[in-house]
Amino acid sequence: MSYLENGRQVFDKEIKALIDTKDNLGGEFSSFADAICKCKGRVILSGMGKSGHVARKITATMQSLGIKSYLMHPAEALHGDLGMLTEDDIIIALSNSGETDEILNLIPAINKVGAELMCVVGRRDSTLEKNSSIAIVLPPIEEAYLGSLVPTSSTTAMLALGDALAIAVAKERGFEAKEFSVFHPKGTLGKRMTLKVEGMMIKGEENSTVLSGSTIREAVLEMCNKPIGGTNVVDSEGHLIGVFSDGDLRRLFGRNPEEAMNIIIDSVMTCEPVCLSPNTLVYDSIDTIKNKKVSFFPVVDKNKKLLGIIRLIDVVRSGLMGD
Repeated sequence: MSYLENGRQVFDKEIKALIDTKDNLGGEFSSFADAICKCKGRVILSGMGKSGHVARKITATMQSLGIKSYLMHPAEALHGDLGMLTEDDIIIALSNSGETDEILNLIPAINKVGAELMCVVGRRDSTLEKNSSIAIVLPPIEEAYLGSLVPTSSTTAMLALGDALAIAVAKERGFEAKEFSVFHPKGTLGKRMTLKVEGMMIKGEENSTVLSGSTIREAVLEMCNKPIGGTNVVDSEGHLIGVFSDGDLRRLFGRNPEEAMNIIIDSVMTCEPVCLSPNTLVYDSIDTIKNKKVSFFPVVDKNKKLLGIIRLIDVVRSGLMGD
């Protein structure tokens, strides 16, 4: 069997595990999600080995959705970290076998503190399931390789189940995109929700600007000193009346090279260019930016006073335009 055939076989087995897990969900899923939603303390996830890695990712997803969630390593918990528990907390233990020693050894302390123990397991009637207030038992799952020796399909199912629980709770709580952005101030996700045009624009002395009535020679000098892709043309009070791009300059010289430098810019500039508002999110302006074949966009206030420009190259580099 080829690499490709082996790879596709893994996908087939893991997809089947996801479908079976989805079809197997019942009232315990709703009870599980409701308990998380009503938790007055923290949602603490724990697992060993591959289940521990899944617990870490689910914890991160919950945190990003505003759910107070923490990861507790079972071995570290047995050496002092159990001190973090309170009676208002929920512990979600992940174990495919339901018999992981490090997890089972936590049960007496959890009960003594009075915290609630819930679990996701792969075996019904396991010790962990019997000691949990709510348990989600995965259906029989075939791992992708070597029978049950390599945790693959089961960990994929656990991970998807964690995503489903986190999102179900977030929706119930009315968690919205604006809140999500608070927890993601950096990266593309954060930029989509928080980066405004004014935060990306080139302004002040770095912005290329010439007065109405200037010659192309004066414009070229300004464009050479401030290479933003062109120049803005403003009146004596700083109101934008047009733009003149590097492309406009090349086309002008192609038509009239002898007289080009002495031409008044007003006669060859682009009047009424597409402008952006400083308080608009850059991401909300992407369609406008994509549909116009220009290298920069003036940013103006409500009175058309020039505030700065945004360059196409800077938007591309930000990652907001996607592929």
